[in-house]
Amino acid sequence: MPKIIAAAMLMTGLAFSMAGAAEAQSRCPGEGGVRSLTGDTPTSIRFKAIGENDETQFKIYWLDYQGQRVFYKHLFAGEAYTQQTYMTHPWLVTAPVPGGGEDCIAIYKPRRGGGTIELR
Repeated sequence: MPKIIAAAMLMTGLAFSMAGAAEAQSRCPGEGGVRSLTGDTPTSIRFKAIGENDETQFKIYWLDYQGQRVFYKHLFAGEAYTQQTYMTHPWLVTAPVPGGGEDCIAIYKPRRGGGTIELR
């Protein structure tokens, strides 16, 4: 399973690792209680994929005002992506699992001034 490395000074994250049977879309612990709140304090969040090979991929989702995933981006090893967002908007990252489906890797809440999440 890919590893997440986030510089603590840049980003405060709720990082959870999931193990077990492959499901179509496994949920992060606490995912059902996390949602976007307001859109009044802009910031950004940068995702940088540092995978083990060119086939390593991640999916980036915004958790909307009802806590539902909204797909934003596929990110492959060697790619980076900066997303304009708001302070209370959580972002969820998944990775594919062998045999189909995807595992939740982590949920991140942006910080004032932005920050970078390194995905491994």
